[in-house]
Amino acid sequence: MASDNEVTLATVQWVVTIYLLVMAGLLPVLGNVSDRLNRGKIYSAGFLVFALGSLLAALPGGFALLLAARAVQGCGAAMIMANSQAMVRFMFPDKERGKALGINTIVMSAGTLSGPTIGGFMMNVWGWPSLFWTNVPIGLIAAAFGYLWFPETERSRRPVDFVGSLALAVCVLCLFTAAVFFERTGVPGMAVVPAGAGLLSAGFLAFYERGRPNGVIDPILYRVRPIAVGNLSAFLYYAVQTAAQIPQAFYMRSGLGLPIPVIGLVLAVQPVFLGLLGPLSGWSRDRYGAFWPTSLGSVLCTLSTVPVIAGGAPVTADFIWAGALFGAGGGLFLASNNADIMSAAPGDKSSLVGSMLALIRYLGMIAGIALAVLLVGHLDGEQGSASGGAAADPVPHLRLLFCLCGLLSLAMLAAALLRPIRKQVKPVSQSRHASGN
Repeated sequence: MASDNEVTLATVQWVVTIYLLVMAGLLPVLGNVSDRLNRGKIYSAGFLVFALGSLLAALPGGFALLLAARAVQGCGAAMIMANSQAMVRFMFPDKERGKALGINTIVMSAGTLSGPTIGGFMMNVWGWPSLFWTNVPIGLIAAAFGYLWFPETERSRRPVDFVGSLALAVCVLCLFTAAVFFERTGVPGMAVVPAGAGLLSAGFLAFYERGRPNGVIDPILYRVRPIAVGNLSAFLYYAVQTAAQIPQAFYMRSGLGLPIPVIGLVLAVQPVFLGLLGPLSGWSRDRYGAFWPTSLGSVLCTLSTVPVIAGGAPVTADFIWAGALFGAGGGLFLASNNADIMSAAPGDKSSLVGSMLALIRYLGMIAGIALAVLLVGHLDGEQGSASGGAAADPVPHLRLLFCLCGLLSLAMLAAALLRPIRKQVKPVSQSRHASGN
C-alpha cells in the first residue's frame, strides 16, 4: 500500500489511525442521537456507510482519497458499534442476553483468527484493493437484512447533549492521538500537546456536565451499580490486554528471534480461548448472574501474568500460557460483563450506554498503550527500554509491566466482587436513575 501510493511506511500507518480516530470520536455523538431515532435503522445504515467507504478505498485515486475513504469507514463503524449492544438488549430478553453475547465472542474470535489469514491470501493474489472490494457486497447484504428484520425500537424524548458530546469527542480524539504519537515515537514531547488538549477537554466536560440530568455523562453511568462496575471493569480489562499485548510481538521478534508466522500463531492463542469460553460465560450469567464468570475471569487474567513474571527470561511457552489464560479469562469476563451492563440500561438510553461501553474500550487501549510505552519504550527495536539505550535488557521492564498488569487484573477482581452473588432481575426505572438510588 505504501509503495503503490508512494508514501513512507510511517505515513501509511495513518490508514489505520484515521479509522480509529473517527470511530472513537463519533461514538459519543451517535450514542446520544441514536436513542432519539430508530437505532435499528442507524445500525443498518452503518453497514451502507461502511460499504461506501470500502468502495472509495478500493478505487484508484491516491493516498488522500484512501484516507478520506477510511474516515468514511470509521463513520460507518461508529454507527454500528454505537448500537450493537443496544440491539442485543432490544432483541433478546434478559435471560438470553448472556447467551447472545457469548455467541458474539465466537464470531469475534473467528474474525480475529481468519481475517489476517484470508486477507493475506487475497492480498497476495489480487492485491490490497481486494480487501476493500470484499466489504462492499457484505455491507450491502448486512444493511438489507437489518432494514428487513429489525423492528421499530424504543425512542427517547430527552434532548441531545451536543456540547457535551462534542467535548467528549474532542477529549477522546486528543488522548488517542497522544497515545499514537507516544507509541510510534517513544518521545513524550510529541504527545504533550494532544494530551494537554485532551485533559483540558476532560476538565471542561466535567464542569459542563455537572448537574445536567440529560448530559452525555448521564447519571446512570456512575449511579447504577451494574453499569458503573461493568464500565470500570471493562476499562481495566482493555488496559491490561493492550499493555500486555503490545510488547509481546516485539520481544518475541527481537529477544527470542522468532519468525513472524510463529509470532502470529502465539498471538492467536488468546482469541481461540476467548471464543471457547465466551458461550460458557453467557450460559452461566443467564442462569446465575455475572458474579461468578466475571470473578473467575478476573482471576485467570491475573494468573496470565505469572508465566512472564516468574522464572528466568520469558520464553515462547510463557507467552503461550499467558495468551491461553488471558483469553480464557476474557472469554468468561466479557460476555457476562456486557450483558450485565446492558440489562441494567433503560430502553430509552440503551444506545448511550452501549456507545459508552464501546468508548471505554478505546479509553482502556489508550491507557494500555501509555503504560506499555512508558515501561518498555519504543517498540521498533531501535530503543530497548524506557530507560533509553538499545543495549538495555528489556526483561526487567517487561516483568514490571506484567506485574502492573497483574495488579490491574486484581482491581478487576475487586470490582467483580461488588456484584451480587445471585442474579437479580430488576430493570432500573428512569425515576430511580433520576434519583440516583
